[in-house]
Amino acid sequence: MKIYQPGVFLMLMLLLAGGLCFGIKDDSGQNGNPYSVNRLERTVLGYYTEDYPGDRLSYHSLVRNHDRVDITAFFNYVTDGRGNIAGQPVREAIELAERKNIKTTLMLVHNFHGGKIDRDRAHEVLSKASNRENLARNILSLVKENGFDGVNLDLEFVPPGDRPYYNIFLAGLKELFKPYGYLLTVSVPAKTWDNPGNQWSGAYDYSFIGQTADLVALMTYDEHWSGGVPGPIASLPWMRQVLDYAVRTIPESKILIGVAAYGYDWAPDGAGTVRWYRAEALAAEHGGAGWDDRYAAPYLIYYDEGGTRHEVWYENKSSLSAKLDLVNSYNVAGIGIWRLGFEDEDFWETVNWKLEPQNNLGY
Repeated sequence: MKIYQPGVFLMLMLLLAGGLCFGIKDDSGQNGNPYSVNRLERTVLGYYTEDYPGDRLSYHSLVRNHDRVDITAFFNYVTDGRGNIAGQPVREAIELAERKNIKTTLMLVHNFHGGKIDRDRAHEVLSKASNRENLARNILSLVKENGFDGVNLDLEFVPPGDRPYYNIFLAGLKELFKPYGYLLTVSVPAKTWDNPGNQWSGAYDYSFIGQTADLVALMTYDEHWSGGVPGPIASLPWMRQVLDYAVRTIPESKILIGVAAYGYDWAPDGAGTVRWYRAEALAAEHGGAGWDDRYAAPYLIYYDEGGTRHEVWYENKSSLSAKLDLVNSYNVAGIGIWRLGFEDEDFWETVNWKLEPQNNLGY
């Protein structure tokens, strides 16, 4: 299908109407900044997911760590190509967040379907005006109906040709949110420069998104992913390059750095996910992990009982500590944790240690 670019006049009008309004809801319903209600200086967003029926990992993490989380985004809503949304709120977790005074809850809208990112859905919903409008209206309706404070938009693998339509959608959604003060948070692929033709990141105009959204969650993980070659989940040099570009195009006060609470175990027949709390135990079972100074990342090479070679890259206290130093040195808003329930107390102790005001010396 041939895609025609919208007229320059339309884009300018949308920029004026929707892209320059940055309302963020505070407890009084007035515009303000989403300062932490926890004792940390930075904002902490936790992604709440249920990967299978009966998955309680995120819930139990929220019970234990509610006083360390400012924003919870519920990964429970999927859009089809026409802007219809399927999903149900996790009532138990939302009520927990309310009882424990977690400042902000967001519905997260994604395009994952059939076990994968559905690129065709993203194209269909964004490239047609009626579908964009339907999705925006449905998001607003669900936010109001369920008492959310806003939305985390997580449309991934958007075709690069749909970049202008994605911008139009964001501007329109922001304009719908404006009278209510709802929060618009957008998840974007990490990139080190803007290549509008890139199939993974080309659709995401950091500059426009930074003007329009209230918070921008950089997906600074999966530098090496389960379907590719082994390597660090998020090496420190790569993260610096991503942030060098991001802070030139997005206000620092809106940037959340993504931190992974997982790793991957690569074998010849594919890779599996290794949760944070399992990785160190796995390393101990096989004689201990190595450390790569170039990447500031731990790794493990081991052979299973069948003699198959495995290469594991993951995150630990040292690698997380190095990443949290970037939060302070680049003076960004905070972090987004993918996902709640994969981490353990060591993870949170590191977050506390690095992000408490008295430990942010020099920043």
